[in-house]
Amino acid sequence: MKRRDALTRAWAGLGLVAGTSAVSLPAFAANQPATARSLVVEAVQMPAWTEKDGKRYPLSPGDAVSAAQTVETARAAGLVLRMPEGSLVRLGEITQLKVQKLEVSDTNGLIAVRSDLRLLEGFFRFVTSAVAKIVGQRELNVSVRTATIGIRGTDFWAMTDDKHDATCLFEGTVALNTRDQGVLKLDKPTAFWVRLFDQPVKPVGNATPDELNKFLQSTEVQPGQGVAVVGGRWRVVAATQNRGASAAVLQRQLREAGYPALIKAAAVGGQSVHEVRINHLATRDDAQAILKKIESMDGVKGRVTLGA
Repeated sequence: MKRRDALTRAWAGLGLVAGTSAVSLPAFAANQPATARSLVVEAVQMPAWTEKDGKRYPLSPGDAVSAAQTVETARAAGLVLRMPEGSLVRLGEITQLKVQKLEVSDTNGLIAVRSDLRLLEGFFRFVTSAVAKIVGQRELNVSVRTATIGIRGTDFWAMTDDKHDATCLFEGTVALNTRDQGVLKLDKPTAFWVRLFDQPVKPVGNATPDELNKFLQSTEVQPGQGVAVVGGRWRVVAATQNRGASAAVLQRQLREAGYPALIKAAAVGGQSVHEVRINHLATRDDAQAILKKIESMDGVKGRVTLGA
């Protein structure tokens, strides 16, 4: 009971209820199973990228992420991915996640997912919604430097860097296949395992309320800080150029920096121009935050608008 109370207090401190996000995602993202054969970007606090076939592309809401792809977030960035059966993967700042395997089958509406993910760096959270638990089955393994975390349907957090691995259970059960301690089972809320690489191994313990707050916050996209979502109506017009070539140069710079810029032909005062746009921002504040992040780039003379 004390563990459950500690977790409830941590959620309340972040404005969260039962692990939901402080940023409103489209209703289908949290409550409906997907029919896709890939992970889908539900929200991105820019900048963020995916790497495929040795090339890097900026991520935008609705993008698909398949096996053999790696996703990456920058500082002060974050990402929410929807699994094919409806579960959510949340990534914090300065995080790299590789999708090593993703297999999906659909039998009479029951979606089964088998996936291997490798957390190369940063912060990770996996959340299974109530609907996903009913209509989906999952066999998910998440690897960090010194352990593989086996998941069948749960809510947990993990991180890795060059100094330590760690994972904390919020709900359900996970099995840890560790390099140095054999197989460990986490089956109580707030159960916490950490492996400090320069210290002797430690037994599984319990996270404090302050630690829980820190863990939960590390994978939450921050409202008003450059968040784009499926259906977001705000946009940044980074520049309006008379020449298509000038617009293409700025678009390339923005995309390399992790912003999914597009070029749209428009008419201003009867003259044809080229707008370099970043779309799908959730709110005006999010659009203003993106404009502030990019305003120092050459060629940016931007404004914020509400899309049609």
